[in-house]
Amino acid sequence: MMKRSIHHFYYSYKARAIALWLSALIVFAISTCVRAHDIRDDDLKAVYLFRFAMLVDWKASHGMSSQYHFCVDADNGVSKKLEEIALSKPQAVFHQIRNEQTPTPGCHIVYTTTNEADQVSALKASFPNALLVGEGRRFTRAGGMMAFVRVNNRIKPLISRSNLAGAPFSLRSQLLSIAVIEGEDKA
Repeated sequence: MMKRSIHHFYYSYKARAIALWLSALIVFAISTCVRAHDIRDDDLKAVYLFRFAMLVDWKASHGMSSQYHFCVDADNGVSKKLEEIALSKPQAVFHQIRNEQTPTPGCHIVYTTTNEADQVSALKASFPNALLVGEGRRFTRAGGMMAFVRVNNRIKPLISRSNLAGAPFSLRSQLLSIAVIEGEDKA
């Protein structure tokens, strides 16, 4: 009888240990997924936009201003998060631009959701000293300088060097190292 109860205790202990281990694994998996989804794409894009201003060598295109001006032509999650970031940073100024308004002078970064070539050209003409950022490869094909793309389920900047040619600023190596360069294959 004693042998039987030890045997039963051993197997019930083993079953409880396995159940406890599986429970811990499930809790870990769920918490990891929740943490990964806490950072939304819009949040990441807004932080990228804010950091782009510091990863560009503006040369003399914007003078010696101590503030970066962020301009957007859309009212979406990215623009709202960028506005929130800009309001919390003394070196950032946020501008909402509209087609009917005169262009806001001194924009460093212009974020747009348009993919239409004529609208991208109009933005380039209105903001010749700004880095024009949009969404997807269609944006860079329409003349945009940089766009957000998804690579291996991650948001990354896509840079079109041909559309940057002649710009009065240059991108720093730190930005180039994290970006996908249009026309170059990364192995």
